Amino acid sequence: LDAEAPYFVDVVGQSFAETYPGVAQGGGTVDIYTTLDLHLQRLAQDAVRDGLRRVDEVLDKRKVPVRAQAALLAVQPRTGDVLAFVGGRTYNQSQFNRVTGARRQPGSVFKPFVYLAAFEQAAAEGRTDLTPATVVDDSPTTFVFGDEEWSPGNYGDEYDGLITLRRALAMSRNLATAKVAEMVGYNHIADLWRRIGAGTPPRAYPSIALGVFEATPWEVAQAYTIFPNLGELRPLRTLLRIESDGAVQEPPPAATARRVARDDTTYLVMDMMRSVLNEGTGASARAAGFTQEAAGKSGTTNDLRDAWFAGFTPELLTVVWVGFDDNRAVGLSGSQAGLPI
Repeated sequence: LDAEAPYFVDVVGQSFAETYPGVAQGGGTVDIYTTLDLHLQRLAQDAVRDGLRRVDEVLDKRKVPVRAQAALLAVQPRTGDVLAFVGGRTYNQSQFNRVTGARRQPGSVFKPFVYLAAFEQAAAEGRTDLTPATVVDDSPTTFVFGDEEWSPGNYGDEYDGLITLRRALAMSRNLATAKVAEMVGYNHIADLWRRIGAGTPPRAYPSIALGVFEATPWEVAQAYTIFPNLGELRPLRTLLRIESDGAVQEPPPAATARRVARDDTTYLVMDMMRSVLNEGTGASARAAGFTQEAAGKSGTTNDLRDAWFAGFTPELLTVVWVGFDDNRAVGLSGSQAGLPI
């Protein structure tokens, strides 16, 4: 595994030392059984290499002297098993593991949680007037919060005026999403993310709508398990069992799945995320020949610093991040740099 998945081996080693401290400190031979799927791992490595080569070509034309980095994490959403794990461009050149160590703004990959918080709040209040077909105004607006003002813009300065929530998520419209956040209450969105327990706790400000806080690709992937699991969060795992001196030792029971949202509200958002691929910012996946039933969300942060894509089928959930270690702008959207991988 060292050659095939060195970043994964580092994570397994750390997990092994924490899970089996007695065995890790003792001598003798230990066989460690992991969740990794070597076939998928090889495909993931190829995808990252090819994707970064395309990013390099764009950056070379712009005369950018440094190379972008990438992280890929693929999991089985029902079990939380990590199936493929790429922590960077080249392990020999940099052992920094971006899957678990790169704390970046999730940007637009957070938007589905804004809509989920809205549907959750409507359900809690017994309202039936908030659905994917609800219309919101996607027009330039200045939001006032306390004594602060915030005037976000849409990507490419494109505004749709009146737009359904489904279309707003599919096209990743910032203004429409910020209006939904204002309607539901910023505190309810922050509370939902705290229940999920990923990344730095966001502050209940208007900018929460656009994912202006930090999380790692590992945390984003774990948070996204709630969608294929219809509201249940599935903790991720890398270890299955170990054999030490002929004795099989199962790991302590993994943290069990826990419900963080209703199944019906989560289903609505998941179905809206199918529109991302079918007609929205992820439609280039269809144009490239991807035909499976799937859902996902692109993510692009302020000044095009980070490019994300999270996509899933019932069997596989993959999160990709592309950016620079020094946090300079990569200058590409999530659909341009993350989605192809």
